[in-house]
Amino acid sequence: MEFTPRHPQPFTLEVAAQLSVPEITGEIARLQNSLKHLYSTQTELEPYTSGSERDQDLVTAYEENQRTIASQEERITMLRFALERKGGSAASNPHYALPAATTTPEPSILAVQRTAPSTAPVPDNNQDTDDSGGLYL
Repeated sequence: MEFTPRHPQPFTLEVAAQLSVPEITGEIARLQNSLKHLYSTQTELEPYTSGSERDQDLVTAYEENQRTIASQEERITMLRFALERKGGSAASNPHYALPAATTTPEPSILAVQRTAPSTAPVPDNNQDTDDSGGLYL
């Protein structure tokens, strides 16, 4: 399979195919996490890229993020092809797919309501009447 990247990449498909499966999947996970944060940042920056709120520094950051997103998405595609070459997974496997761009920012951790721990008694399922030798969980 021939793969020609459109963006500068730190490695080629041939080099990626020489990595171990855990290295490939770990890098895919790292890039997916990075993209999740980049998408969130883009959602926050977008209102300041046009109109009366336009800020040139934020426009520059937005454009740089767009290039980074495109490069990282392409890198995930390369790694998925490398994983397929190793027989680890089909490149079309959704588990290693690009994360979906979010249109709304994620709620803040601080906004999540915490509930008090339950004080209800835990039933005792450790009954000794069964001689099967199985475990009670």
